[in-house]
Order: sequence, then C-alpha cells, then structure tokens
Amino acid sequence: MWELAADLAVLFGDGPLRALRARRARRRLMAGLPTRIPCSVRSERPGWPAAFENGSLLFTPGRPTAAFGSRRHPWLEFGLGGEHRDPEPADWFDQDWAATGYLPPDGGAAVFVQVHSRYLVTTRLALGGPVDGSV
Repeated sequence: MWELAADLAVLFGDGPLRALRARRARRRLMAGLPTRIPCSVRSERPGWPAAFENGSLLFTPGRPTAAFGSRRHPWLEFGLGGEHRDPEPADWFDQDWAATGYLPPDGGAAVFVQVHSRYLVTTRLALGGPVDGSV
C-alpha cells in the first residue's frame, strides 16, 4: 500500500516540478544567464568518470566552455559548438531519460550526457546542436 502511495506521490509531484525547473533553465539560457542543468555524464577522457555519474552541467554566457560538476569530479570543462552523436544503446536506463553523445570541438573522446527528457532540448541548445530533437 505504501509503495503505491509513494509511486503516486512521485508521479503527481515530480512531473510538474521538473517541468517548471526545465522551463526555468531554458528561460535563463535564452536570457544569457548562467544555467545549471542536472544530468549524468561519462567519458573516456582523462580525469572524467568512466561510468555515469550524477552532477550538473554549468553554462556561463560568454565562455566557450561548459563545465560538469559533481561531488567527486569538480568542474571538468569541455568546449561548446561540437557535434552531437548517437548515444550507445546501453546509455538508456529509463524511458524518461534521454542520452546524447557529444563530441567537443577540441577533439578527444566523446562526452555522453544523460538528462531527463524535459531538459534535452535545452541541453542541445546550450551545447550548440540541433534543437528540433533530431540527432
């Protein structure tokens, strides 16, 4: 009984709150303000987590780089304006989460970013890729 109540609380509470936060992140990005997007990231770049780690991407207006921050990996930076790649099939954990592969313009290994599907358009816009949802 309590498990059902907990599932319903998440269903009715998390959805509208996450939608509100995603709209706020997009408005901040469009207004040229620093924007933080919650995500999970992994990469084979030196110093980056080899498995997905929860954290957030920070986009600061006027900077040519974005930064990923988490508790174990503070401020790992990569360049903006690269190419989006198809994610690996193993990158999908849940139907509500969307993964995108991103190849920064500085070369090196790709960065795989997982965000909630409500943040996907904002993330692609911030990284400099297509906004229409295509890869």
